[in-house]
Amino acid sequence: MPEAFKIPQLRQFVIAATRQSLRAAAEETHRTQAAVTLAMQNLEAQVGGSLFEHGHQARLTPLGESVLPLLRELVALHDRVQNEVGLLASGEQGSIALAVMPSLAEEWLPRVLRRFAADHPGVSLKIADVSSPQVGPMVASGEAQLGIAGVGADLAGLRCIPVAQDTFGVVCRRDHPIAGRGRPVPWRILEGEPIIENTTFHALRGHRVAALLQRPHLVIKNRTSLIAAVKAGLGITVLPTLARPAVEHDLAFVPLAAPRIERRVGVLHGEGRSLSPAAAHMLALMLDSLRAFAQAKGARPIAAPAGQPKNQ
Repeated sequence: MPEAFKIPQLRQFVIAATRQSLRAAAEETHRTQAAVTLAMQNLEAQVGGSLFEHGHQARLTPLGESVLPLLRELVALHDRVQNEVGLLASGEQGSIALAVMPSLAEEWLPRVLRRFAADHPGVSLKIADVSSPQVGPMVASGEAQLGIAGVGADLAGLRCIPVAQDTFGVVCRRDHPIAGRGRPVPWRILEGEPIIENTTFHALRGHRVAALLQRPHLVIKNRTSLIAAVKAGLGITVLPTLARPAVEHDLAFVPLAAPRIERRVGVLHGEGRSLSPAAAHMLALMLDSLRAFAQAKGARPIAAPAGQPKNQ
């Protein structure tokens, strides 16, 4: 089997042929001219023919002229592959698939994506806006590398990093009587109200307050439609603090108490699977950003455990 070409030799040949000077090849590759001459002799032995005319070391033979485009292409391919491998290893190239629950996809996620894209423009992103119970299975199956969801009991195959803890509240129009009742209000205040069920109601199953939500007036899974329905006065809904509508929606958010029901939100990734460098950068950014977002929304950020990746 023929010996594989050595890229340094090919690079010296391409430079010498292009510049018509072995001295130029020596200078550009930081070698002595004698070393380059020996390298060209070795390359000719590998090729099986003379590449330079005898007595004219910088003039190509017909064989040399024929192989020059091929060897130039091989050097360029090597350089491109080496560069791309370096970019992948540093997290500057690659792709990331995220699964994010809708309550964070509306307000928090665009900020993170904008910042990440500015710092890592070569990384492509795929976003799945899915309900919290769907996030875990997507991450466990490898369909998404990272996910954000309410932390439940079923975390098989997943590693969870808790990020924030919040409670629930009523979302209603500002002219609704509940909006003027004071803060917080008891769950029983929901009795007799037209309730609009949303995708976060799954987190309340098993609690005694679930009986107050059993017969919803409407069931709306799309967040945009949910907010529009509340604005239109079609009913009220219950959302976690992190999912409370942004200020521009001009809706009231009244915390619910008696009982106080808490929920944890965490970032999920596959147990026992390493993250790509790009995904590791995204994870660090998500953790820092989500804790700051939680504090701004009135939820309680959960401090980073020792050894957790930090955003640079």
